[in-house]
Amino acid sequence: MRLRRADESVINLPVRRVSGLLSPARVSQAKGDTVAQMLSEGEVTSPKAASLVAAQIRKQIVLGELAEGDLLPSEAEMVKRLAVSRPTLRQALRILENEHLITVQRGSRGGTTVLRPSIKLASRYLSDLLRFRRTTLGDVLAARLMLEPAAVAQLAHHHDDEVVGALRELVAEQRDAADDVEKCAEQFHVRLVELAGNPVLAQYCKLVHYLVRGHVRNHTTAGRDGELASAAGSIDVHARLVELVAAGAVHAAAEHWRDHLIAIRDEYGRRLQLDAPLEPPAG
Repeated sequence: MRLRRADESVINLPVRRVSGLLSPARVSQAKGDTVAQMLSEGEVTSPKAASLVAAQIRKQIVLGELAEGDLLPSEAEMVKRLAVSRPTLRQALRILENEHLITVQRGSRGGTTVLRPSIKLASRYLSDLLRFRRTTLGDVLAARLMLEPAAVAQLAHHHDDEVVGALRELVAEQRDAADDVEKCAEQFHVRLVELAGNPVLAQYCKLVHYLVRGHVRNHTTAGRDGELASAAGSIDVHARLVELVAAGAVHAAAEHWRDHLIAIRDEYGRRLQLDAPLEPPAG
């Protein structure tokens, strides 16, 4: 991981809008103000001041203005530039550390390093929320039925040569796989949605497979056997899909893939309870 010291602009860019912290009237007046200016004017209380500082740094991380590995200025520098107390700054950094957007190395040689937002961490949080709401395996498999055929239809509509080539390579890898048949089969499903070009759908697809995998593998015998059987029998189905996509057969490709997903759901239904709440991954 590369390390570089962030410059003064890191914490001194204009605040255009911080949702939920300022009233609409104050937002319009605050445009162009820096964090330090807004705080010095006494517009926010101490807890909200920490949230405001955290929100500004968070925004710069997600916009790429702060890159993974960047070192934030020292605590003394940041306190001076932001015109906030040390407790307020430390609270803001704790917020970001709890969100895994920074890591704080304490001590004389310590420092605050920027981290990249984690897809895996976001998936874990969302999956915990879905489990808390008693989401079932059947719910997740139904979501996959809505999501993947739509991506397949998009791919067939464009039937791009590079995309078709990438899918053919995935099928070839699956045929050659020995111990990783399941992994290759899952990768094909995820890559299908990624190649459709919509990053939102791609992330939801990864979440769906994360949820299914975590639940099914808790049932080591029934789940594992079902996964292996589905993966081994999917190669020809995947190969047929690639040909339909290459031919631009939008409806036929989407229906072919829908039938495949229904077959997988039914296979799980014979071994597991589809109406049972999702279980977290073991270990």
